[in-house]
Amino acid sequence: MNIIFRKAANADIPQLIEMRKGYMRETHTELTEDILFEIADKSKGYFQEHLNRDCIVYLAVDEDTDTVAACIFFLLINKPASPLFLTGKTGTLMNVFTIKEYRRMGLAKKLVSMAIEDGRRWDLSYIELRSTKDGYPLYKSLDFVEDRSIYMSMKLPLGD
Repeated sequence: MNIIFRKAANADIPQLIEMRKGYMRETHTELTEDILFEIADKSKGYFQEHLNRDCIVYLAVDEDTDTVAACIFFLLINKPASPLFLTGKTGTLMNVFTIKEYRRMGLAKKLVSMAIEDGRRWDLSYIELRSTKDGYPLYKSLDFVEDRSIYMSMKLPLGD
């Protein structure tokens, strides 16, 4: 097995969509195939507009089979500086996903480490994520800390 680590290109968009669907099948088991199809359709336009601009996707690819074995999505956010993010630049990791036959090989750790290295180079104030129970030990091993804040996380759902 020969794994290469790289950033995704526009030609990878179909594989990114499949990896995102795989992630959602595992983390949102209630989703129907119709909903997954709709998400995939909207994701294509998103990637066409944002990939390698404010969304960087890191891939672990098995060169022997041309299989995308693992991926992470790294969203770059610019906002006015504040005491919580002095540079005004932050990052969000999401959809950290490894297909089953490639798990426990350190692929996700390598991809997250690549994102951390880039985040430092881009002068991000911090990188945030929402962890699953399975992913928690990985992020702790990479020095992520639980977010403690005077603010309460809230959202206002505007759609379905």
